[in-house]
Amino acid sequence: MQNELKWLEAIAPDMVDVFLKRFSVLRTIALMAPIGRRGLAVHLDMSERGLRTHTDMLRQLDLIQSSPAGMTLTKEGRSVLDGLGDMVNDMLGLQQSERDLARLLNIDRCFIVSGDCDAQDRVFASLGGILNDTLAKILPEGNNVIVVMGGNTMAQVAKEFSPELSTKRRLTFVPGRGGMGQSLAMQANTVCSIMAQRTHGESQSMYVPEKLSEKSYQPLLEEPSVQLVLQLIEQSNVVIHGIGRADEMAERREVDPNILQLLEQKKAVGEAFGCFYNQQGEIVYRVPRIGLQLERIQSIDHVFAIAGGHTKAQAIRSYMNLAPHQTYLITDEGAANLILKK
Repeated sequence: MQNELKWLEAIAPDMVDVFLKRFSVLRTIALMAPIGRRGLAVHLDMSERGLRTHTDMLRQLDLIQSSPAGMTLTKEGRSVLDGLGDMVNDMLGLQQSERDLARLLNIDRCFIVSGDCDAQDRVFASLGGILNDTLAKILPEGNNVIVVMGGNTMAQVAKEFSPELSTKRRLTFVPGRGGMGQSLAMQANTVCSIMAQRTHGESQSMYVPEKLSEKSYQPLLEEPSVQLVLQLIEQSNVVIHGIGRADEMAERREVDPNILQLLEQKKAVGEAFGCFYNQQGEIVYRVPRIGLQLERIQSIDHVFAIAGGHTKAQAIRSYMNLAPHQTYLITDEGAANLILKK
């Protein structure tokens, strides 16, 4: 594609420029809708006059529509955006970047969406859309048990799941851990429930606080409801999880000051599955917990790590020293570009 693009630019450079600009307009409207022309112009760093030329044409083609709230994509516009996505990613080098990133991290596959979660909340929707579409392509027919972790990213991507995912499948979503002492919306139980609702699947809950004393840990393991979830985890063929920065996750988990000091001394950079790790991917502290353990994911068929934003680049890069090879990373340009530069 890169060679073809050079030839096309040699013959009709204006056509390539117009095409990419209009695609960028469509993509940004999809991410930020509803959005007015002024806000769109600022985001794309274009003049309102120049932008109007593109939006007027896209409106004439019935790809976008306007309302007092702002511009949104039509059904046809969404179809065009989805249909051209792979080609444009290739033209812009994203597909090559995905291959380079997967090779660097020594994992099966990487998906990179445009934007940066740290600056644009709507990039989470793109991460969720990729996850939903990929699951629809690779999950086998019949029963599928999907273990889901909690966190803000998981709560955001859950909103993008669709009923089509359950076509010829029975989906059971299972929490990989109990509560975190955080907002209810980010807990694994809630995320599982949302995914089940959106796909017409089923979900189980695990009502176990994540912060447990040694004394209370063992009796909870004997509870029938906990045993059911643990058995489902053992039967799972998919896990979906996020990757957190060590400092943010330590604050969210309200770790003991002595543990916080240990994490600082050991130079922890990230956290996943209750394991804090350093830049080399060495585990420096493990949170006692009931649920899915890091070691278990090595034998799970499909592992999806969802994390974006430039501030998570180091946490993502270091975690991949612990990740199983069958991991699919879904991230954004903000994180991917920093990882590839190092």
